[in-house]
Amino acid sequence: MRTIAVSILIAVMLSILIAPLTEVFNISREQIVLSTALNNALRSAKDRSLVYEKLRGLDAEVDEERFAEYFAEAFGAAMKAGLTSNDGGQLTFAGEQQAIQVTLEFRHEPEAWNGRETTEVHVLAEVPYVFKTRYLRLARKAGQDVDFVMTGERMTVLSVKN
Repeated sequence: MRTIAVSILIAVMLSILIAPLTEVFNISREQIVLSTALNNALRSAKDRSLVYEKLRGLDAEVDEERFAEYFAEAFGAAMKAGLTSNDGGQLTFAGEQQAIQVTLEFRHEPEAWNGRETTEVHVLAEVPYVFKTRYLRLARKAGQDVDFVMTGERMTVLSVKN
């Protein structure tokens, strides 16, 4: 009888310890998916949105609307989300369970040593995380402040070299 009680206690303790670890692994996996989606979308938009007339003068000028369109297409496909609004540099996606907010910020600056224009693009993505384990879902329903927002931030510099 004592061994049965000990085995039940061990099973309960292991479930209490394993559930948060499972949630940590899920968060890590989703953070990797977000980072990969940002990298691939930036790379896709960067290659396709340069203004070709400015390339002759070796200036890297970006058409911001085309960049946002190409970024939204690639990011939405990677995250399995659809674009719901595009307000300048503010993109909103409707994902499977959550809304994804992406902010695009462009800075056009000439290089000091040769005067050629470069463009910096800063991207910030915020995704509210939906918990997968029962314990944290119960804590959220109970009114506890356990909300978690995953963020991904990237910066890319667009320049043209001869």
